[in-house]
Amino acid sequence: MKTLASLSLFGLVALTLTGCFSELQSANISDAEKKEVIQTDLESRAYLHAYNVPSHGVALEGYCPVAYFAVNKPVRGKPEFASKYNGITYYFVNADAKGAFDSNPRKYLPAYGGWCAFGMAVEDKFPVDPKRFKIVDGKLMLFLKNKGVDALNLWNDGHEKELTSKADAHWKKVQG
Repeated sequence: MKTLASLSLFGLVALTLTGCFSELQSANISDAEKKEVIQTDLESRAYLHAYNVPSHGVALEGYCPVAYFAVNKPVRGKPEFASKYNGITYYFVNADAKGAFDSNPRKYLPAYGGWCAFGMAVEDKFPVDPKRFKIVDGKLMLFLKNKGVDALNLWNDGHEKELTSKADAHWKKVQG
């Protein structure tokens, strides 16, 4: 089933790129300009270093990674307190939080590249709701929540050490 889904996704990407190339062929622009357009269209921030990053390039939907640890709740950061780490932008609530992150970013980075911890445990990548989180062994774990699934509840109903071990193993495979 995964192979079929992968082939379907590959076909969709191929069709999208074919459409992009067809439009470029009929446009009256230079080869250099075509190359620039193609390169721009093909760049995706969603899988930068295998991390879950929205197209706008700000991790955690703008929530401050330090706040999860400092006040045990998600708090929106502010663009004026931004830092980049590995090409990914993070927002912070204030200069102190930004300084804490800048001095030790790995301490505050979300586990599994910001993908759902439960998803990693079942060998998949699920998007997350940055308001659904848990700190486990000093790591920020994020979870999917939609109308049908609350992955944090599934995680809490399971055996946390076993789920963490499975998620760690899968992340090693997929992080690139």
